[in-house]
Amino acid sequence: MTNIKSKPMKYFILFTLTFLSLFTFAQETQLPELITPAKGKSMVYFTRTSSVGMLINFSFYDGEELIGKLKPGKFIAYECSPGDHVFIGKSENTDYVEANLEEGKIYVIDSEAQMGAFKARVKLVPLDKTNEKKYKKGRKNFLKLIAKNKGEVVSFEEEQPTEEVDNEKENNSSMSKTLAKFYENKQKNKKITQLTPEMYVDMENLLQE
Repeated sequence: MTNIKSKPMKYFILFTLTFLSLFTFAQETQLPELITPAKGKSMVYFTRTSSVGMLINFSFYDGEELIGKLKPGKFIAYECSPGDHVFIGKSENTDYVEANLEEGKIYVIDSEAQMGAFKARVKLVPLDKTNEKKYKKGRKNFLKLIAKNKGEVVSFEEEQPTEEVDNEKENNSSMSKTLAKFYENKQKNKKITQLTPEMYVDMENLLQE
């Protein structure tokens, strides 16, 4: 008799836990106010979805221009001109993404932390629909991250603080060499990660994909 009574209760508990899990996931994937590019611009999200290398900031550049620095669990929404860009991630190492952006579109580049000799290394990984398994995982992590709304919007058209401008001037020589290394690698036909126009994400339908 006890077993007969306990079965419905067991199924009720299982149903309740399943419902709560789905409800929690739905809450976690609630998008914040959509950050879209202005007319004539493109938007690139630089993210750190992993907590690996918590004490290390990764620096991101568009060519020689500093976009910003990221800790784990944060993002930068970078508004820029469409067309060709060389995005650079710097930590113990340097990693490159050669990008061709379409006007009005949104792109995502996640920065993976990897083991280094003295501190975490950075690997830039664009969100890419052609790899379905990685895309689904990357999309889920991206949605959870931006739902927390811990990020900033960057556009070089905005006036930058004097301190940041001074810091960028100090880095110009170093970044010129870094960018020269990119073109050297390209000339030698070394493998460089690509971000192509069709790799954009449709933010409005992202949850339904």
